[in-house]
Amino acid sequence: MDGRVELSDPAGDVQPLVYLESVGGGPEKEVRYPGFDVVKLVISSDGKTISLAATLAAPPANVAYEVIEFHIDADNNPKTGITHPDSRLLTGMEFYGALEACLESSTFGTTCAGTSRNPSGFTGVVTVAKYGSDWMFKDALIDLPAAGKVKEPQKTTIKGSVVQGSVDYASLGLESGQTIRLVAREYSAGKVKNVPQGYFGDILLTLK
Repeated sequence: MDGRVELSDPAGDVQPLVYLESVGGGPEKEVRYPGFDVVKLVISSDGKTISLAATLAAPPANVAYEVIEFHIDADNNPKTGITHPDSRLLTGMEFYGALEACLESSTFGTTCAGTSRNPSGFTGVVTVAKYGSDWMFKDALIDLPAAGKVKEPQKTTIKGSVVQGSVDYASLGLESGQTIRLVAREYSAGKVKNVPQGYFGDILLTLK
């Protein structure tokens, strides 16, 4: 689809987010937070960046976690790139990425894992890695913390139930007019018998 695609997903199909927490130095206890339940996913391009915007069934709680996991077949050719065992859809992939809901702290900055009782804000980011010769090997391109050749992701303030982030064409070696194939998954859908759930299927996107 040219420039933009919008997908819907039913509510109530995710698993809880489970963390171990201690209060006042006491023993750790298992705490369950609502999973990030995606009901709409919009993937769009504007000539310079690819953006992902996930609308959740409810605003994110005080927890940082992946919202959408995605793979990119940059040349829309299943015969190049890697084949991933998680799904028959994952052939010809060059990049792995995630749209993440992160927590802001006035002391520690941005964290995209863990929990906070009193975050100073909520931020959406897109992290990206490039596959090597096999699906088990990836080189981070955009991530936190940024160091060396790894660039810091663009941060977008989370407003209400919408988590969004973007990645520029240049980081992926993409150009306007190019058609790419994406396979996205609702991350909190989790796994059943070790098989990942929540795939949206093949997404063809012709970049503006």
